[in-house]
Amino acid sequence: MYGSLSPAPEQRWAAALLAAGDRSALSHTSAAAAYGLIAVRAITEVKAPTQRRGDDRLRVRRGTGEITRLRGLRITTVSQTLLDLAAIRWPIDRLTHQAAAASLAQLDDLKVFALDHRGERGAPALLRAVGLPHTRSGWERRFLNWLSGLDELPRPIANDRIGALTVDLHWPERDLVVELDTEQTHGAAWATHRDARRDDYLGRRAKTVRRIEAESFDPDATEAMLRALLA
Repeated sequence: MYGSLSPAPEQRWAAALLAAGDRSALSHTSAAAAYGLIAVRAITEVKAPTQRRGDDRLRVRRGTGEITRLRGLRITTVSQTLLDLAAIRWPIDRLTHQAAAASLAQLDDLKVFALDHRGERGAPALLRAVGLPHTRSGWERRFLNWLSGLDELPRPIANDRIGALTVDLHWPERDLVVELDTEQTHGAAWATHRDARRDDYLGRRAKTVRRIEAESFDPDATEAMLRALLA
């Protein structure tokens, strides 16, 4: 029905949504894959308000929930995706903090969502997940280890809250924010648009924002930049 596995999963996802009906949305593991939280799987999972028959490549679950659009496709929000995964006993602790580290969702917002959906299957697991200590990304750990070796530089506050946002690194005395990006979580067009909105939000609060990508990290250039900005 959907052909062979494509290197562009959006084509298969679009075909699955067409098969499941107009009000269907990517959900569960397919939504998590679209957000970059897990690898793309062979089976496409969608939610639809009425029961539809799937096949060996399409699983249709009855339900609705909180829906948004991503790259033109209807998809459950990050909060709804985590709740749905928890409801089928998918382990979400790592995914929850991975979503927060990638700025896909704020832990406080996930907690409110879980509380708003008390009584639903999956809500207790989501509440437990947001209550765990925040796990930094591997890139953030590597950067902080590198930063600790630089003499005479003030240390930042990691995962600091500024208004409605949580930023990766913040030097409040210099109004400097450093966001630590990776191509996997920030390379898509929708992520670039989201990052631009975040930077604009922080700029309106008199913050200087610098983004450092793991894939193009230049230690010498980064050190020179930080020393100039933190002087």
